[in-house]
Amino acid sequence: MGTMAGRVLALNAARGTTKWEWPPETQTGNTRGARSGPGNISTGNATRSFLGCSGATTGQFSAGYFYGAPAVANGTIYIGYYAGMMYAIDAAEGMEVWRHDIRSVIASGLTVVDDTVFVGSSDGRLVALDAGNGSLKWEFNAKNEVWSTPTVVDGVTYFGCLDHNLYALNTSDGTQKWAFEAGGAIVSTPLVVEGVVYFGSFDRKFYALNADTGTLKWTFAGSGGWFWSEAAYDGGTIYAGSLDHNVYALDALNGSLAWAKPFKASAAVKSSPVIAGGVLVVAAEDGKIYGLDLKTGEQQWESSWIRAKVLSHLCVAGSTVYINSEDDRLYALDSKSGRKIWGITLDK
Repeated sequence: MGTMAGRVLALNAARGTTKWEWPPETQTGNTRGARSGPGNISTGNATRSFLGCSGATTGQFSAGYFYGAPAVANGTIYIGYYAGMMYAIDAAEGMEVWRHDIRSVIASGLTVVDDTVFVGSSDGRLVALDAGNGSLKWEFNAKNEVWSTPTVVDGVTYFGCLDHNLYALNTSDGTQKWAFEAGGAIVSTPLVVEGVVYFGSFDRKFYALNADTGTLKWTFAGSGGWFWSEAAYDGGTIYAGSLDHNVYALDALNGSLAWAKPFKASAAVKSSPVIAGGVLVVAAEDGKIYGLDLKTGEQQWESSWIRAKVLSHLCVAGSTVYINSEDDRLYALDSKSGRKIWGITLDK
């Protein structure tokens, strides 16, 4: 995971202890074994999941900060700094493998599928890089900034854009398959399940599209706020958090309400709901965490010991949920009880 000082940490999931950090505090410039693909910056200087972080400097390392979550695949961690530099880091030892300058602000999270890394840029591009060496494979030019984290399913890459479009591209070459225009900006990560793309928009609507053609299947227009985050899916039900403080459970077939009423949180829900240990876990922006019954939406527990905003993605391993708060702390929570397992400060 990343910290507010721009470091990447590998932590023991059970105890929260640090296994390694990148860059190392002793690093003074040279990056052992790093390589750059064509068009990348290689100066010899060592230059998913959180939001609103400040920059920092450690020795000769210009840290910057992250907006999008890193991605992990095939023993490698892929990260994108807000200032535009992307890195691949060996997950076992924390050593840099390659870097690539996107040449634009990165607010999107990263997605890795097979041998390709996908990331959106704030100059309107969706960029595909070779996961092994960081070289450019292709890029697609949209009409506005791309904050949405791409989703790749069955050879198609789906992502939203501030130009109000949800795009579907052929993953092999980046050519456009279709585009659907919503009534507002789309920053959420598309959810693709059984041939349907689900996503929310800043027009306060939630959409379901045919994944192959982009044709509209249904629209839910009952929210009083923007949809910011990715939805969750379980057993034919879509769970979507909104900035109107509500979590909506929608029938995946027709978009009708699956609960008797939406669940009302204490603040806006910018973080994506997650399912862990058979419980829907929801983080409100003010730091309160809720455990909800998947079938009814009834509150099973509430945890209010986090004293800062929660804006980032929640991470799940079994029945444990990991929560990164805006005061630069990371918590492990038991999804069945809401009990805090451990909590650590990331930048001491």
